[in-house]
Amino acid sequence: MSTLAARLRLTAQRLEGRPAAWAVILAAGLAAAVLLSARLGAVAIPDGEVLAALRDPAHPLHVLLWQVRLPRLAAAALVGAGLAVAGVLMQTVVRNPLADPGLLGVNAGAGLAAVLALVLAPRLALLVPLLAFAGALLAVAVILLAAWGPRRRLGPLKIILAGVAVQAVLFSLLALVTFAYADRAPAFVAFTVGSLAGVGWPEVRLAAPPVALGLLLALAAVRPLNLLLLDDATAAGVGLSVQRVRLGACVVAALLAAAAVSVAGLVGFVGLVVPNWVRLASGPDHRSLLPLSALGGAVLVVLADLAARTLAAPAELPVGALLALLGGPYFLFVLWRKLP
Repeated sequence: MSTLAARLRLTAQRLEGRPAAWAVILAAGLAAAVLLSARLGAVAIPDGEVLAALRDPAHPLHVLLWQVRLPRLAAAALVGAGLAVAGVLMQTVVRNPLADPGLLGVNAGAGLAAVLALVLAPRLALLVPLLAFAGALLAVAVILLAAWGPRRRLGPLKIILAGVAVQAVLFSLLALVTFAYADRAPAFVAFTVGSLAGVGWPEVRLAAPPVALGLLLALAAVRPLNLLLLDDATAAGVGLSVQRVRLGACVVAALLAAAAVSVAGLVGFVGLVVPNWVRLASGPDHRSLLPLSALGGAVLVVLADLAARTLAAPAELPVGALLALLGGPYFLFVLWRKLP
């Protein structure tokens, strides 16, 4: 084990600063994760049967693949990519590697709206992700308005303070609603711990457009995001509209994170861990940081969901809890090894 760890560490050091190599590795990893996730679960599918089951509607496993595993795979990849890129944007906006999409109140707003949907219309399953999406965006709007202030300036510290305050209020309201309707606690728990159980094509169709739009907008803003890494005075001196770029990045991050949370619930650590790992591996340039983070986030969530489905099969573990269990120690290790 020690020899393997040493070899892996040496390989990682050789690949440091080589984004093209990391792109190939992550793309191959995503393909492998998708194949494994399609095959494995409470009902395992033999190697040679996957393609046959996909092609033949009469195959006994066709429905399992098309209606259960494939939409869940697509949702996991969308959630991972969206949260990871949202994390990149937030860390750039506030110039803090510890920032994540939750800083914009996405989790709190989505959680409160989803719980209200479960209370008011428990039989309308699709209403939960729709209201969660709307609640996340509303929370972001409140935080940005509070941070904008009468002086019309959106500084990193103001975003952090407004996010902390609004999140505290929203999570308090979420706790009160959960307490008042304690008889429906199981339904609340499934959303608040993060889960992809029961996700189908309707949820994928709901999340795919905003995630695709958010990724395209982020990639189109590579140069302004790189300039935003400078201090405000220097960035403005080279012609960057700092306030406009910062506001736009927050809106795109909110769009991505809201779409992900509306489908998977309160999944954390993806937007925190993945961008930091990619930044250490390939550098801070957003030309490589954004696409590699999207790939890395997709790989992470697909594998985490596979573990959630298989580790305690036929029971299922919450993917959000697994991500926190894996992400927290890894992030502490990176802090210990890499940061001064």
